[in-house]
Amino acid sequence: MNLDHYLNRIRFTGDPRPDRSTLTALMQAQLQTVPFENLDQQLGIPVPTDVESAYTKVVDNHRGGWCFELNALFRWALTEVGFEVQTLAGHVGDNGESRTAPADHMFLRVDCEEPLLVDTGFGGSMIEPISLFQATSHQPPYTLSVTDEDNGWFRFSEQLPGGEPTSFDYKLISVDDIHFDEISKSLQTDETSSFRRMLKAQRRYSDRHIILRGCIKRTIGPQGMNEQVLTSSKALLDCLQDDFNLDVPEIASIWSKINNRHAELFG
Repeated sequence: MNLDHYLNRIRFTGDPRPDRSTLTALMQAQLQTVPFENLDQQLGIPVPTDVESAYTKVVDNHRGGWCFELNALFRWALTEVGFEVQTLAGHVGDNGESRTAPADHMFLRVDCEEPLLVDTGFGGSMIEPISLFQATSHQPPYTLSVTDEDNGWFRFSEQLPGGEPTSFDYKLISVDDIHFDEISKSLQTDETSSFRRMLKAQRRYSDRHIILRGCIKRTIGPQGMNEQVLTSSKALLDCLQDDFNLDVPEIASIWSKINNRHAELFG
């Protein structure tokens, strides 16, 4: 793995140093060039958790990935630059109900001036680091917060104006990649998993956030939200190419499955 090749992939042209401004710039560069996506999961292609595979997929093959890939890759890059990084485990869900289930989200702790929560794999609401312990951050169009809950638990939440928050709970206990092996396999093979049931892609731009779920593309920006329904395999391929810079023509072979799943979920 080569740091310069990674920096070229995310179009980072600065001089990387282990400081707060570089951390923010690297995070924004990766989020704006590497989409969150689950196309392999939709195609039935196994997705491993090792960082070497993530590097090959993202850097060499110009693809995106999900949290186990994107945050593992970002952790490697930050470590190469000289940052102090730990991997943390999050439980995605509302009101603490997910805490008894296996942790299903990987994100990062980066100690840089203060302990920071860094996440390039939750879909793209976060565009810069925030405090790991307690904070509110307005990162338009989102409001992000970290709250101290109970018994050592913290909660990260993201919210759009007028919308319901999406969150994950966590403790300040570092884990290794093996920690996520079983849940990664489950999310890829369990037919009730949202990663199996629905195609997903998200990409953060400097002025907007584009989200694809099933056949619905939402663009959220300063003027509000625009929604478009994709009605053909060509429209899907064009969307993936134009909005997410993803060239995966084989996804057209499962258009009928994507369309049927969309109908089951949304009517």
